[in-house]
Amino acid sequence: MAALPGLLVFDAAESTPLRLLGGFSMAVFAFGVLAMLHELIRPAPSLIITDQGFTYQGYPHVAWHEVDRIRVRVGRLLGGGREERFAEVLMRDPEDYRSRVLALGDARAKRAVDQPLYLTADRLPVAVDVVMEAMSAHHADLIVATGEQEPDSLSAVPRSPDRDMVESALISALTDELPANWQLAVLWFSLVGEDGHAGIQLQLGDESVDDAKPSEEVLALVNKLKEVCYDQMTGTWLSGQVAIKSDEDRAQFKLSFQDVPEWLPVPDADECRRELAAYPRAGDEIPEWLRQRIS
Repeated sequence: MAALPGLLVFDAAESTPLRLLGGFSMAVFAFGVLAMLHELIRPAPSLIITDQGFTYQGYPHVAWHEVDRIRVRVGRLLGGGREERFAEVLMRDPEDYRSRVLALGDARAKRAVDQPLYLTADRLPVAVDVVMEAMSAHHADLIVATGEQEPDSLSAVPRSPDRDMVESALISALTDELPANWQLAVLWFSLVGEDGHAGIQLQLGDESVDDAKPSEEVLALVNKLKEVCYDQMTGTWLSGQVAIKSDEDRAQFKLSFQDVPEWLPVPDADECRRELAAYPRAGDEIPEWLRQRIS
């Protein structure tokens, strides 16, 4: 492509404007070829990590004091795409970082200005976990939250003694009110503002299934769990469930900071506003359905 316009440039029979256009085309294509060769011979690093911060290819430099935490997740970044392991960088001031992305000339970054900063495997020369180790080596105070759950069910809030105590009390109160022949119990709940729903699904020893209502003590502990799970960046859970088996000592907690069960009515706008007033969260962490509800 770089040499083809030479047919015009070196053909004395062609008009001067066409020869000039051919020369310009040769220069443009030649510059592209040189740029590609340079990238192949001396490729630019996709990620530069220092003691001061890091620079991710196509995005503005990030200083460590700007980072609230980094969470490693497993999920689908693109609709219909495959599951992959990636890291999400949570900023202390997302709006300031977004304004710097807008000021950047990189077209890819500006197209995804509202998207959180994801460190993805396809743009890294090494595994995401190796990158996290390198970042922690350069910044000892970096908080890295890990988990294998899908992004919408991942609780990024660090474990705390208060949360451990509330979960333990909740499990104890729940098991105390279960019938003698229970095998599996699933406590499900949803709470947005003051719009709350909860129930217990039971599998009994004879393989039958039954429903039950949680006691006032259990509901009070569910409310307390919402309080102790609050984080100023991600807010707190909107729904969740606790699964307990009679032959196991541990219970499985699954909390969603983004969604409510599909079988429940969507909370009205006032309840959504109450939720954000009681538990404010970063703009990037507000679910799209909740944002549309209050707009």
